[in-house]
Amino acid sequence: MNEKVRQIQQEYQKVRELSNYSIFDIESSLKDLAEKGFVWILKDLKEICEAEEILIEHYLNKFRSYQIYDNLEVNPYLQSSIETAAKPPSQSSLDFAPVQKEKQTKKQQHLEVRDVKRFIGYKKARELEKKVIELCQNFPSYEVDHIVNQIERSARSIKDSIEMGEQVYVGERFNQYSIAIGSAKETSAWLQMSLGQKYITQVQFDELDNLTTQVVRILTKNLSNIKEKEGKGMDLPNPFTPNVKNFGAYNNALLLVEKIYEITRKPEFWKEKNLVRKMRKRATSSVANIAEAHQLYISKKFRFFNDSMKALDGLDSLLETSLIKGIISEKELKEIVELRISIRNVLSTKMANISGEKAS
Repeated sequence: MNEKVRQIQQEYQKVRELSNYSIFDIESSLKDLAEKGFVWILKDLKEICEAEEILIEHYLNKFRSYQIYDNLEVNPYLQSSIETAAKPPSQSSLDFAPVQKEKQTKKQQHLEVRDVKRFIGYKKARELEKKVIELCQNFPSYEVDHIVNQIERSARSIKDSIEMGEQVYVGERFNQYSIAIGSAKETSAWLQMSLGQKYITQVQFDELDNLTTQVVRILTKNLSNIKEKEGKGMDLPNPFTPNVKNFGAYNNALLLVEKIYEITRKPEFWKEKNLVRKMRKRATSSVANIAEAHQLYISKKFRFFNDSMKALDGLDSLLETSLIKGIISEKELKEIVELRISIRNVLSTKMANISGEKAS
């Protein structure tokens, strides 16, 4: 890797740390880099979250003609940026404007990097992934491209995020552990939907669901200790997340999945494989996103609730298509729509509250 590129990436990581990884704080920094021709440099960073990936891609596309790829060694703007990398962000020629003064003056907090393979949370996550993969070998073939892929992906994400969290920056560990916690809750949701369709037994569900709960507890305990000790003086989120199984919209979304699977198994749908696939995907996606929204950062909570809303809207459109084709009755449609609306109303209220939290 070009040394100049590496140093720009390191400078950006410092800004992320100072802003406590708030996507709202660093968005204008990404835009600033794009306008000056260097946002492409961040695409190789492995530590960036999904929201950052989306923003980087957005600004890269918007300012693609601005990007400078050649002669980095002699580029005067880039050189001056690197020379001032050690200065506070407000003095850097990259001019990362959104970082507030009080955050700039906070002491950079660091953690001791440990061998992740010796961390009990990582061991539990690896065990969970192995058992999920073994379990999925007995799923119906028509679920390979849907539930199987999704549950294996979410289980793998827990382990991968824990591994990425084992680094020196406190804020990044919080960020990666938050992703791992969300993935654990999503994995539990896919397990619960699999149980509802009788793809797994109650005993199998209880064993793996208990394993995901153990991972969440271990990560939460670690984050709580870090917040009280190494993270003092930093604006870190509360590491404790609510139990999604006590959330009414989540349980109603599970009922919605049951109804969609029940209806799409009827003979009227046998010739509508593509419609069946899409309807099931939208319904299950709503559940998975509600579950994954139960994590640490406000911006992530909002985004996952919003994705659940989009899935519900997509399902509504597919239901109307089914009605037009005459493969679903008005009565069946009414029951599902009422359930969908009840979920949507709860999510709307929750998102309004989250927006209030951000504003305050």
